[in-house]
Amino acid sequence: MEDNENQQILLDELEKEIQRELKLPDAVGYEPPPISENEKEENPSRKPFRIKDFDSPRDKEMAVFTHAKKLSEYIFVITEKSPKKLRWSIISRLQNTSVEIIEFLYRANFEREEEPRISFQKRAAVGLKLLDFYAETARKKQGITIRQTEVIARQIHETTKLLNGWVKSTKRK
Repeated sequence: MEDNENQQILLDELEKEIQRELKLPDAVGYEPPPISENEKEENPSRKPFRIKDFDSPRDKEMAVFTHAKKLSEYIFVITEKSPKKLRWSIISRLQNTSVEIIEFLYRANFEREEEPRISFQKRAAVGLKLLDFYAETARKKQGITIRQTEVIARQIHETTKLLNGWVKSTKRK
C-alpha cells in the first residue's frame, strides 16, 4: 500500500513539473477562462483547450506504464523549447527513445511466452539507459536545463526499478 502512495507522490511531482514547464495552474484538467459571447459567435466550432491526465497507478494499468508515459510526456514538453540546431539530432533521439520504451513495454505485456516477454523487457531497460545518456548529452549541449535533467534522471530511476520488479516476477512464473 505504501509503495502505491510513493508512486502516486512521484507522479504528482512530475505532473507539477510538467505544469510548471507549460506555465499552467496546478489544477489538473486546466480549462481556460470563459469565452465571451462575441468570441463564441466568431468561432462557434472551437472547443476549449483541456489537458487530460494519464491513468493513475490505482487503475488497471501497471505502474511501470504510467511512469514511462509521464516520462515521455515530460520529455516532449521540455524539448519543444530546445534550440533548433539540436532538434534534429539529440532532441529527436531523446523523444523517439521515450516513445520506443513505451512500445517495448506494451509489446512485452502482450507476450504470453517468457522468452519474448523478457526480450522486450530488456529492450525497454536498454532504452532507459539510452534515454539517460541522451538526456545527459542534451544537458551538456544546453538543449535542456540541469533541473530538467534531474527530473528525467529521477523518473528513469523509478521506471527502471518498476521494470526490474516486473522482470523478476516474469522469471518466477
